[in-house]
Amino acid sequence: MAEEQSIGSILLADCGTAMTKVVLLDRVAGQYRFVAQGEAPTTAEYPWSDVAEGIRHAVEQISEVTGWRFFDAGGDLISPELAGRQGVDVFAATVSASQPLQIVLAGLVRDLSVASAERAAAGTYSLVKAILAGDDRSDEERVRTIRDAAPDVVCIAGGVEGGAETPVLELVEAAVLACSLMEPDMRPRLLYAGNSRLRRQVADIVGDEAVLRVADNVRPTLTEENLLSAQEELDALYLQGKMEQLPGIDAVSGWSPVPLTPTARAFGRLMQYLWHLGDPSRGVLGVDVGAANTTVAAVFDGQLFLTVRGDLGSAFGGEQLLRKRGAETVTRWLPGAISGDEALGLFINKEMRPVSIPQELRELWLEQALAREAIRTTLEIARPGWKPGAAQPYSPLLPFCDTIVVSGGVLAHAPRPGQAALIVLDALEPIGVSTIVLDAHGLAPALGSVAAVKPLAAVEALDGGAFVNLATVVSPVGRARRGDTILKVRMIYDDGSTISVEVHYGDLEVLPLPPDQQAVLELRPLRHFDVGLGGPGKAGKRRVSGGLVGLIIDARGRPLHLPDEPEQRQKQMQQWLWDVGG
Repeated sequence: MAEEQSIGSILLADCGTAMTKVVLLDRVAGQYRFVAQGEAPTTAEYPWSDVAEGIRHAVEQISEVTGWRFFDAGGDLISPELAGRQGVDVFAATVSASQPLQIVLAGLVRDLSVASAERAAAGTYSLVKAILAGDDRSDEERVRTIRDAAPDVVCIAGGVEGGAETPVLELVEAAVLACSLMEPDMRPRLLYAGNSRLRRQVADIVGDEAVLRVADNVRPTLTEENLLSAQEELDALYLQGKMEQLPGIDAVSGWSPVPLTPTARAFGRLMQYLWHLGDPSRGVLGVDVGAANTTVAAVFDGQLFLTVRGDLGSAFGGEQLLRKRGAETVTRWLPGAISGDEALGLFINKEMRPVSIPQELRELWLEQALAREAIRTTLEIARPGWKPGAAQPYSPLLPFCDTIVVSGGVLAHAPRPGQAALIVLDALEPIGVSTIVLDAHGLAPALGSVAAVKPLAAVEALDGGAFVNLATVVSPVGRARRGDTILKVRMIYDDGSTISVEVHYGDLEVLPLPPDQQAVLELRPLRHFDVGLGGPGKAGKRRVSGGLVGLIIDARGRPLHLPDEPEQRQKQMQQWLWDVGG
């Protein structure tokens, strides 16, 4: 690898389930800047069966724009960079194209050790196939459940430190017996993340019947969780068992001086960096909606809480969601009528053609509705494991978050920025004053990855406009009758002009504040509403930045309530779209 001080050009790739994105950073006037981006369908499947080919296709687009040559005649990356814009100094990649780990979770208490193991698994690209909790099944049923699930990993938790022993060992024995009934090359790995005093006994029971990995106890006490060690082990198993099996991944790995990184882990790393730039009393939230995975990365007090929904994204999982939860789960977000059967058919078609672009408005609305539900259901999994501290004054609601970063094609490629903003507001329901930042070029995971190679490049690329402000949002918290005045707003622009509005409960207001402009916002809440300036009824000023949509005042109430009657609900959704210019 080149010495750090000599690193100039950096090529970053993200191999997703449906699309592969590549971005080029280079030193411009002494600072790292985003130069160009290419995007092409991922080529892990037939007829290419080579993920490296998708990277080459995306890089060709960058070559056409910049005149840069990246590969030699044999198709290998040229590195370090040569004279005449040939090659790059550093290449790094993130990957989420692999199938998720199939996991069976086992523990003693459903709401304690098993819940902690679930949250540990949720921080990785994993899909829980079955759960064995407590004494709800006989040994024979446990063995059959594991055998029928045919998982990649059996994760066994249970017993606080120095606590229960016999029930935990019985779970281990059942898992080992299930492994012994499988062909040797089909046996799952065993991950033990329970009472550490039992590790030697667990190893003796497992013997040569399966490969055993050990992590710290995910539930060391009744009130304490420790997920990081188990997540690191699951990440390692994902890398070995899934990522390294992708066709062509060896070539991609050979181009990079640093190990390939799961996309979600790199995304979370960047959110941690952003937290250090903001108000430490509040959080930073990142949401990445991929084709098959939805990631929520929250940072409070410097601690990252990462959650990955590995079976639901903007292209995959819609059919399963409709069958499990009913069509209205998704169709409630549509501005027009659509039957459950039609929605099901469109979702099936999308899964067959994940890189297709919506041709009609109803297809677009349905794709955006699925994105809302993907975010909301991932948030349901994530929030019980958060420790937001002072950032959460209202426990049923989202904590205060200064910055909300949103990424993914369904948001970045929305025909109008107001549509992307409304998806985020409907799905997250933020409170107080937040800045929604759009990862328009799919740079977030790549910047999280490059931070391990050249931290300065990540910092300067962010400062140079790698992200785009989508909107600044003010979301008052409180209760009132629809139409009551709840907030008085005055915005003072840098040129001295002002705009004043009275906000009514139930309204969705947009005030003009273009990108690259700032203003001083004066907020005076009424009726004991809280806008995040010190408590209910507290007024104050805040300097805010403009965005593609402007300044949004979301006074629709928290939590958000949709009309029960379908026609009225569709009219309401249409009105909200008009309000945000969508």
